[in-house]
Amino acid sequence: MESRRGRIGNVVTISLVTVLIWIWAAGETREDITSFTDLRLVGQTQGSVQITPAEINSVSFQMRGAKRAIDAMAVLFREPLDIQIGTMGIPAEPGVHEIDLLTVGRFLAEQEDLPVTFLSADPEVTSISIKSLVTRSMTIQVVLPDGVRTAGAVEVAPSEASITLPSSLATLPNLSIDATVSDQDLATLTPGRLQEIEATLGLPESLVEFAEEITITPRKVLVRVKLVSAESTFLVPSIPVQIAGPPTDLDQYLVTIDPAAAFLRDVTLRGPADAIANIAEGKVSVLAFLHLTSDDLVQGITEKAVSMWQLPPGVTVSSIGDDATSNPMVSLTIEDRSSQP
Repeated sequence: MESRRGRIGNVVTISLVTVLIWIWAAGETREDITSFTDLRLVGQTQGSVQITPAEINSVSFQMRGAKRAIDAMAVLFREPLDIQIGTMGIPAEPGVHEIDLLTVGRFLAEQEDLPVTFLSADPEVTSISIKSLVTRSMTIQVVLPDGVRTAGAVEVAPSEASITLPSSLATLPNLSIDATVSDQDLATLTPGRLQEIEATLGLPESLVEFAEEITITPRKVLVRVKLVSAESTFLVPSIPVQIAGPPTDLDQYLVTIDPAAAFLRDVTLRGPADAIANIAEGKVSVLAFLHLTSDDLVQGITEKAVSMWQLPPGVTVSSIGDDATSNPMVSLTIEDRSSQP
C-alpha cells in the first residue's frame, strides 16, 4: 500500500512536470510581432570605404515564430546592429546599390540560429552608396591673412596630417591641407614675440565643395609665429556718405545726395588688427564725406568724388564693390535756399 509520503511526492512531481510542460508550451506558442531596429553599415576594415548613408534608422520587421525565439530577436533589436558590407546580402563593391532589407533580416535570424520567419520589412529596400577610400599623409601649409609680415619661419606642430578621401578624388588639383590663421587669431598676438596659436585644419577654398567627403586628422594644430606687423581686412556692407564744407556756405544751399548713392556698398577696409576688430564689433563708426567748396556750391555741380573718410589711424580703403578706388563719384543736387518757396 502506497504511503502518504509517496502519494505527496507523486503529486508534487506531477505538478512540476505540468508546470514545465506549460512553460515550454508557452515558449513554443507561435506569435506575430513587429519590431524596430537601427542598422549601421561598416566596412570590412576601418577607413577603407565611405558608406552613405552609414545608418538606416527605424527599420520595421514583421516576424513570426515561437515566442522564445521572437523575444530573443526583439532583445537583439533593442540596440543598433552593426552589419559589415559584403555580408547578409549587402555588396562590398564601390557603387550605388539597392539593399533588400527583408533579406538582411532573414540573414540575421540565420546568424543568431533563431527559428524566426521574417515576413516583411519597412522600408522593403534602401539605396546606399559605397566609395573606396585612400589615406595618406600630407605636409600642412600655414595660410596667413594678406598683409601679415613675420620674422623667421612659421612653424606648425605636427607638421603633417592624415587625409582620407574617396579614391576618385585623390587626383584633385591643388589638394592640400591648410592651417588657416584668421585676423581674429592674430589680433591677440604681440608683434616681436614668438607665440603659439591654435589653428583648424581644412581644405583650400577652391575645394570646399568636397569637404563633407574628406576627413583630416588631427583637426587642430599649433602654429608658432613671430609677427613683425599684422594687418586685417574687413568688408563693411554699407557706409553712409555725408556732406562737408564751409558751414556758412552750406547754410545758403540745400545739398541732396542721390538716394542710390547715399551709401557706399561692400567697402573693404585694411589696417591694424585691433582697429579693424573695433570696426567689425561696431565700436567705431566709419563715414565717407563729399567735401564741397564754395565754388562747388555756387556752380551747382551735379557730382563729386569722395575725398575724405572718418577712419581709425592706420586704416585705409582697399576697394569699394568691384572698384579698387577709394574715391568714387557721387551724384548730388545743389539748390539755393533763397530760391526755395
